[in-house]
Amino acid sequence: MTAKNNFFQVERLLAPPIKRAAYSDRMAYVLGEMSGLAYFPYEGVDGILSDAAKQATEIILKEKGKDLEEFLSSFADKLYSNKDSNLQVFKAILDEAGFSHIQVFDKSTTQGFLCRRNVHDEPAYLVLAFRGTEQKIGDWLTDAQAIPTQKDGYRVHSGFYKAFNLVADDIKLALNDKACFDEHGKKLPLYITGHSLGGALALLATKYISHDEGGSCYTFGAPRVGDYEFFFDIKAPVYRVVNSSDIVPRVPLGAANQLLIGLVKGLGWLLGFSPQIKSLFDWAERQLDKLNGYRHHGDLRYLTDVQGGRFKEVRLVCNPPALDRLQWFWKHLKASFLTPLKSHSCLLYRLKLVEVANYRNKS
Repeated sequence: MTAKNNFFQVERLLAPPIKRAAYSDRMAYVLGEMSGLAYFPYEGVDGILSDAAKQATEIILKEKGKDLEEFLSSFADKLYSNKDSNLQVFKAILDEAGFSHIQVFDKSTTQGFLCRRNVHDEPAYLVLAFRGTEQKIGDWLTDAQAIPTQKDGYRVHSGFYKAFNLVADDIKLALNDKACFDEHGKKLPLYITGHSLGGALALLATKYISHDEGGSCYTFGAPRVGDYEFFFDIKAPVYRVVNSSDIVPRVPLGAANQLLIGLVKGLGWLLGFSPQIKSLFDWAERQLDKLNGYRHHGDLRYLTDVQGGRFKEVRLVCNPPALDRLQWFWKHLKASFLTPLKSHSCLLYRLKLVEVANYRNKS
């Protein structure tokens, strides 16, 4: 008697991607450096705009139309040459490390770049890196737009979503460049990365752009981006690297937001002895409820604290329990209120990542 075969009924699922990239200390180091390099001002307008504004104002006040026309032409030339100069330096940095520049992206508050690993006898792959939050009002406003957008059954951070869509089409177009394919016409593995706001954009790119040809996403000090439903169709591995007591990965609030709503509700019940006070607590509860649902996605890699710049003492901890992380955070907060802010530095991430990679790859 033969039993009915109810196994392996879906044939198209019988060929899983066996080469999908696992976490690598060396790749974390490479992508940490790429995330730092994303802050390089390849758009090249440093110091020019302020001088130009001053000169243009003087010409306009004198009502010399021809002089203004000549000035604008000269300014355009300077701006272009400065941009070209910075971009050439940026390309040279990549080239020296064994990478070739494919394209940079620069739209309003969103910057990033795409490059390819080009070293003989090494597998080629692509890196898409996004710039994090800079000291610009536009970046701060992007971070502050935390009330999520409702889209296709999930919730996503409104500011991050808008910032990513500024360059989404440009990235998709760049990924069709011939440099993004191997000699057989197959897409190269794509590694996506970023620090801070750049990490949030990297996660959005992993959802909307990442293909199924290998690669993964590494974020460094990234904030929360969406809810559980948002992450459901992300296929590439995501590794979420968090340094010590970095405050940014703890915003917007996740599950703790529920506790905060409960606290506000309780205080409203205890102190709501007048309609005005009760109305205030009801308003606060509604505002907090708008921020509900934020969660993290990906495997957590935690970089331990070090004292006095002794980076050789850093350790990498895989998915430490929430209670441990809460205790560590509180310890750092008691030492200094500014520690959680200082821990967000991209340079600190890079200094620790290189020590971890060196230590774990001694042989």
